[in-house]
Amino acid sequence: MKRTPMPPRSAPMPRKRAGKRRRIDADGQPVTVLTGKARSANFERVAALGCIACLIDGNPGTPAELHHIRETAGGGQKALDSDVISVCPAHHRGTDHPRTPSIHLDRLAFISRYGTESELLARVRAMTGEGM
Repeated sequence: MKRTPMPPRSAPMPRKRAGKRRRIDADGQPVTVLTGKARSANFERVAALGCIACLIDGNPGTPAELHHIRETAGGGQKALDSDVISVCPAHHRGTDHPRTPSIHLDRLAFISRYGTESELLARVRAMTGEGM
C-alpha cells in the first residue's frame, strides 16, 4: 500500500521558553516563576547546601530533600518552585520521630527550635546568593 506524504506545516510550532517568568500574586505583587533549566539549577543549588536544620544544629553537609514552604501558598496549594528549603528526611518527614522534630509531623516543635519556614527560606536564599 502506498502512503501519502504529510503536508508541510505552514509555520513551526512555538516553543516554550525555559527560564524565569513573571506573574502577579493575589496581593498584586510580581512573583518570579522558575521553569526548565532555571528550576532544575535552583533545586540543585538548594539541595547542595544540605539540611538547613542540621546546619543550625552544627552538623553541616547532611544529604537533604527539598521542602516547598507552605506559608506562602494557600490551602491545598503547592508553593512556587523558587520557595524551597533543604531538609534531611528526619527533619522533613519525621523518620526519627519523636527524637527529631520534623516539619510535617511536629511542626510547632520544629518552628520553635529552628524558626519559621519563611525565616529558613531567607537564610537559604542568603546562602545561595539569591536576591529574590
